[in-house]
Amino acid sequence: MKTHYVATCSKQSLPKIRAFVEEELRSLHVQESTTHQLVLAVDEACANSIIHHHECNEGERIKLSISLRGKELLIELTDNGKPFPINDYRPEDLQEIIRKRTKGGLGIFLITKIMDKIEVVENEDHFVYKFIKYI
Repeated sequence: MKTHYVATCSKQSLPKIRAFVEEELRSLHVQESTTHQLVLAVDEACANSIIHHHECNEGERIKLSISLRGKELLIELTDNGKPFPINDYRPEDLQEIIRKRTKGGLGIFLITKIMDKIEVVENEDHFVYKFIKYI
């Protein structure tokens, strides 16, 4: 079964997104510690999309889908335009990020550490991040 949630590109949507993900993962009986990690990763991905890609334009939307196939949990973030090349991202050393104390830089680092696999599917007018976690 796949569930969907459509969110406006506003920072005010982030608590609703977190609540949706948490509720869906609990209904799928995902362990609490894994649920917390996944909520964090999805929140970071959605925040990046809303803030950086859409510049908080409330007239635009992103879509989340969550499904479980055996031991593979799939979270899909569908968005328009061009995706950030997340698979080309090479994170800085965590100690270097902490030393610099700059704002930002941890979101994609966390997403890539939490998820077991990330795929990006590009279409003509939209793209899909496929975040996969083996549970």
